[in-house]
Amino acid sequence: MRASRSSWPSGRPYGRFTHTLRGRTMTRDEFLGRLGELLACLPAEQVEETKAFYAEAIADRMEDGMSEEEAVAAMGAPGEVAEATLDDLPAVPRAIARTRRRSTALLWVLTIVGSPVWVPLLAAFAAVAVTVYICIWVLALCVWIVAAALGGVGVVELLLAVSGVTIGHFPYALASAGVGLGLVGVALFVGAGAWAASKQIARLSALWARKAASPFWKGKGEKGGAAAHLAA
Repeated sequence: MRASRSSWPSGRPYGRFTHTLRGRTMTRDEFLGRLGELLACLPAEQVEETKAFYAEAIADRMEDGMSEEEAVAAMGAPGEVAEATLDDLPAVPRAIARTRRRSTALLWVLTIVGSPVWVPLLAAFAAVAVTVYICIWVLALCVWIVAAALGGVGVVELLLAVSGVTIGHFPYALASAGVGLGLVGVALFVGAGAWAASKQIARLSALWARKAASPFWKGKGEKGGAAAHLAA
C-alpha cells in the first residue's frame, strides 16, 4: 500500500518514490506537478525552468513515437529528478535548499545563529578572491610598464642622436642611435611578451573568478543535472 503524503519522511531523499500513482503511470501534468512539489525549496523561477525542461523532454519522446505514459516513465521517478536537480546546484545554494526543504524556520535559525561565523568567513573569502585577482593584473601591468619604460628611454636616445648630428658630434650621435635602437628593440620584444602574458593572465584570472564563484554560482556552459540525469 502506498504511503500517504503526511507519512513521507521530511528531509530524506525522494528517490524512493516511483513514477506511478495509485498503481498507474503518471501523466505528464501529474509528473510535473509532483516535481514542482519536491522542488518547492528552490526559487520559483528555477522550479519553472526545471519543469519546462522535463516538459520539453517528454514532448520530444512523444514526437519520437512514445505514448505519454512511456515518455513520463522514461524521465524516472520525480524524486530522482528532484535529487539530481539539487545535486547539480553549487555547494552553498544546495545546502540552503536542502535545509529549507527540511524547515524554513531551521534555515532562518541557522542563518541568524551562525552569522558570527559565516559572515566573517564570507568576507575573508571575498577579500582573498579580490586580492588574488588584483595581484594577477598588477603583474601584467608591471610587464607593460617595463616595456613602456624601455621604449621611452630608447626614443629619448634616438632624439639625442638627432641632436648629436645637429651639433656635429657624430661619435656621440652614433652611440646614442645604437643605444636607442637597441632599447626600442628590447621594448618591442618585452611588449610582445607582455601581450602574450596578458592574454594568459586574462585566461587564468577568468578561471580563478569561476573557481571563486563556483560555491555560489554555476556557469551556463556546464552540463546540468537534468541533462545528466536524462543521459544516464
